[in-house]
Amino acid sequence: MRPLRIAFATLVLSSFALGASAQGFRVPEHYSFDSKESYHKYDRDIVKFVNWLEKVAPGDEEGNVKKGSRFLLEWLSGCNYVHFKQNVRIDNFLGDSPEYRIYYMGGWARYALKNGENPDRVNCAFAGLKTVLKVYKENRTTKKDPNLDELVKADEQGRLKKWIEERMD
Repeated sequence: MRPLRIAFATLVLSSFALGASAQGFRVPEHYSFDSKESYHKYDRDIVKFVNWLEKVAPGDEEGNVKKGSRFLLEWLSGCNYVHFKQNVRIDNFLGDSPEYRIYYMGGWARYALKNGENPDRVNCAFAGLKTVLKVYKENRTTKKDPNLDELVKADEQGRLKKWIEERMD
């Protein structure tokens, strides 16, 4: 009977540990971007943040989202091998829902990190918008946005990449 109790206790504790780790992203303590080479040290953390962020509805876990967003923005602003470039014609489409901008930037960065140096900007933007649309569609309790609804429709019709190409400067 004792081995059964130990197995049960182990199962309960491991379930608790998994649940606790899934609750939030933790920004690396005392991170520093003191040299161009130091950015690579945080590549995995950036991908982890975006993977976690993609599961968080806008407005949820605000403290962790703000810390993680600041981490991502600092990383993106100085990273010499991932080049996020704002595009007014695409950014304006997110203007009515600015909370989605961090999802866009995160999706872009994650794609760039997974696809080597200097990946195609259209594909980066596509990955960024796919991240936005995934979160938007999965969280229908958020306010409706006609621009995002238009992008959902373009994506469902297989026209999203062409839409991006027409707006890239």
